[in-house]
Amino acid sequence: MTTCSYVVIPADGAAEALTKRLAALPGCDVARARNRDLLLLVTETSGPEEDQALRALLERTDGVLALVLTFGELAPPP
Repeated sequence: MTTCSYVVIPADGAAEALTKRLAALPGCDVARARNRDLLLLVTETSGPEEDQALRALLERTDGVLALVLTFGELAPPP
């Protein structure tokens, strides 16, 4: 299981629609920051290949200005 967390910076005026769009993706939980126009995104995928595909999709999603990885557990502990 691969778990990552991101700070998502939405384009101007896109935070609400982007929150809904990201929350609809499988394995994604999203929350809006209370004091800024930022989104907090946690993703969970079955492995590195699925994680890379999801990350590529996130980067291409309309309304995403920047996607900053803040935590990534990309390999299970031995």
